[in-house]
Amino acid sequence: MGVRPGVIGVDVARVRGLYPTLATRTAQLDGSFAALQPESVIRAVIATLRSAPAQPGSRSSRSQQSATRVLRARRAVADLVRADPADVVLGQSAGSLLQRFVSLLASDWQLGDEIVLNRLDADLVTQPFTRAARNRGTVVRWAEVDLDTGDVPAWQYDELVGRRTRVVTVSLANPATGTVPDVRAIADLAHEQGALVVVDAGVAPLYAPIDTEALGADLLAVSATVLGGPTAGAVVARPGLLDELGELDDAPAAERSALQRFENFPLPVELLDGVTAAVDHLADLDENPEGTRRDRLVRSVTASARYAGGLFAHLDAELRELPGVTVLGASERALPVTAYTVAGCSPDEVGAFLQRHDVSVWTGASGLSEVLRAFGADEFGGAVFLGVMPHTTAGEVEQFVDAMRQLCRR
Repeated sequence: MGVRPGVIGVDVARVRGLYPTLATRTAQLDGSFAALQPESVIRAVIATLRSAPAQPGSRSSRSQQSATRVLRARRAVADLVRADPADVVLGQSAGSLLQRFVSLLASDWQLGDEIVLNRLDADLVTQPFTRAARNRGTVVRWAEVDLDTGDVPAWQYDELVGRRTRVVTVSLANPATGTVPDVRAIADLAHEQGALVVVDAGVAPLYAPIDTEALGADLLAVSATVLGGPTAGAVVARPGLLDELGELDDAPAAERSALQRFENFPLPVELLDGVTAAVDHLADLDENPEGTRRDRLVRSVTASARYAGGLFAHLDAELRELPGVTVLGASERALPVTAYTVAGCSPDEVGAFLQRHDVSVWTGASGLSEVLRAFGADEFGGAVFLGVMPHTTAGEVEQFVDAMRQLCRR
């Protein structure tokens, strides 16, 4: 995903001071699904609301201010994933934007065309594609998960992708298993057959620098909430693709640019400075101020990943030793997030027990129905999800492990 070496370092005590939620004694390990908002994001959104923002597109002063916010957010997302701001489509969520793109792509599908989805894809990806496939008579093929590792082996795409394949989807980092598939290898196979590659960034932006071109992504979906931002999202297109797809759109273009035609109006202008602040926050986790924002993002994310990876290795090893605990997957290509089940306990019961011990985790199905079904966890009401974040401490990991030991001894 474009990790580069450099001088790195994260002062975890300083980082923790940036999150008002951490003033409590609760160990916040639910960040892979509900990232904490740093103070800078909260302040940015409040400041925008105080200015009574209006939608861009007018010559009014408030509308012009919003247009500037839109440009700032585009540039921030572009730095995050190494793309051109002109190819960044903003919206109320990554899911709503994907629905717009899927609808447009499907309008050009013919009977008997195929799409290839994968079991690690989140529901926000699979559901709009499967609905569109049903409506268009398109064949849906699935890349399956190796249940021992949690990986989606790239070799199976040799058989899945063919001359009738129109779209291939890939999850860059599933928040249940943390698995990082070989996206570039899959993308190359898809492109050889003329298929479009749609990538969901998932939780990857927190743990590895992302390079859209290096991935081979034609469309890359990014959720701001993963970064600790507000409820907003973006889809980043490869250069020139928005113009190509715009030719499929029957709606009047008026004076809107190709980029603006794909955005869900109204834009969440009151939140966009929060998106920018979230990217800036991520870039500033490492205190070295040298270089561009992109340079600082690479340093900060690399440093955070090394720190979180060290803590997670201990947590993961301890969790796998507990009686009755089943961890989903065991890939060497994984980020510091995981999901697990406990024999005789529903995920909500586990979550409630941990909450009584001042540990917060995420429970349920959480928009990952395909991967949970593949592992059989759907029969138990989903799984327990957790992630080690840049603000997590060794003490919080021990707090979680101790609570789980007590649960498994009952």
